[in-house]
This record gives sequence, structure tokens and C-alpha cells, in this order.
Amino acid sequence: LGEYRRMATVPTGDGPDLPKLTDRETEVLRFVAKGLSAKQIGTRLGVSHRTVENHVQATLRKLQLGNRVELARYALENGLD
Repeated sequence: LGEYRRMATVPTGDGPDLPKLTDRETEVLRFVAKGLSAKQIGTRLGVSHRTVENHVQATLRKLQLGNRVELARYALENGLD
């Protein structure tokens, strides 16, 4: 289902751009793509693992993805790794 939603929101060139992520969401997304846990990301960024999870959830909502695996795949496909 997540893959279908992702494909349905891929721009065709004449539609709207990709959803706008905050700088912090993009930073967390890059760490997720590298396979780091929320605790590891939190340690690197100096925030709690819950804050990291909140950023992950917000990013999943904006990109209409279902889980961290889809999020990592999105990051790799869009050169955010």
C-alpha cells in the first residue's frame, strides 16, 4: 500500500514538487537511510530518541510512506543517502 501511495505521488514533471521537509527532517532521513537507530541518531544530533521518532513520523506522513524501510528506500532513490 505504501509503495502504491508513493507511486501515486511521484511528480510527473508538470505537477507540484515533492513535499517540503524541514532541514532537521532531511537530516534524520539521511541517518535513517544509513541504517541508524533512533537512539544512535539522537546521540549524534544531541536530541532524545523520542524527538527523532517524532521527526521520522512527520516525514512518513509528509511523504505518505508506511515505515522506516520505505523511508530509507525513498532517501536512496532521491540521493539523500
